[in-house]
Amino acid sequence: MIENSVIMGLAFSVLSALVLPLGIFVYCIFSKKKILKPFIIGALVFFISQIVLRIPIISYILPNQIWYIKLSTNPYLYGIFLGLTAGIFEEVGRYIGFKYLLKKKHRYIDGISFGLGHWGVEALLIVGVNAALFLGGIIAIKSGVDYNSSNLLNIIFNQSASITTVNAFAMGLERMFTMSIHVALSMIVLYGVKSKQIKYLFIAILLHGIVDAGVVILPQIFNLNIVGMEIYVFIWSLLFLYFILKIKDLYKNIDDLKYESQIKD
Repeated sequence: MIENSVIMGLAFSVLSALVLPLGIFVYCIFSKKKILKPFIIGALVFFISQIVLRIPIISYILPNQIWYIKLSTNPYLYGIFLGLTAGIFEEVGRYIGFKYLLKKKHRYIDGISFGLGHWGVEALLIVGVNAALFLGGIIAIKSGVDYNSSNLLNIIFNQSASITTVNAFAMGLERMFTMSIHVALSMIVLYGVKSKQIKYLFIAILLHGIVDAGVVILPQIFNLNIVGMEIYVFIWSLLFLYFILKIKDLYKNIDDLKYESQIKD
């Protein structure tokens, strides 16, 4: 029998990874700060860079390559490879988005909105939809619906036994923790575009690669369990949140310098 605590965990994950992103999207629609376009571009950048490009390449093309098969047996190299490719695809996508699609949207709040859009579509596609399907299916089964009545309910019933309370809550917690990471990386890239310094793109790629590489390496090398991994991501989220708050002054300084330059001209 599926425990009620698992249902509560799945409900929390649905709220964190489905309801919250959609709620932010609705807020952007009605906000007077005109932040809808950065949000949408941020979401599109993730969808194209990861769902359309990187994930199919890693899932269907590279597994046929001998060098990739050998690489995947080394957790250090494999983790670094996955981390850096995620960084390259996503951060270059962010750079293109800010530089060419959002030429007049380089405010601090635009970077926040872009990052939330990037985070939101990832949370929704990777966790939110699946958590909602499992939650709905489990509730239906517990209410008396025959799980053999459909293939989907049968799959949910068979897989639900492997879902623990910790796993159910962790899905939503991790998406919450990654919010500040996505926003901070967006702010770094945008700062590079605003200040016309390409080095910040490479800084974002490196930071992204380090965070993601740890997610792959730590469980395999140090047998870090799911609680340990959530602590790892949480620590990064706090560091990036601090960065988001501190970088606001740098954005203000650039805007002030541009304003003074316009006056002189």
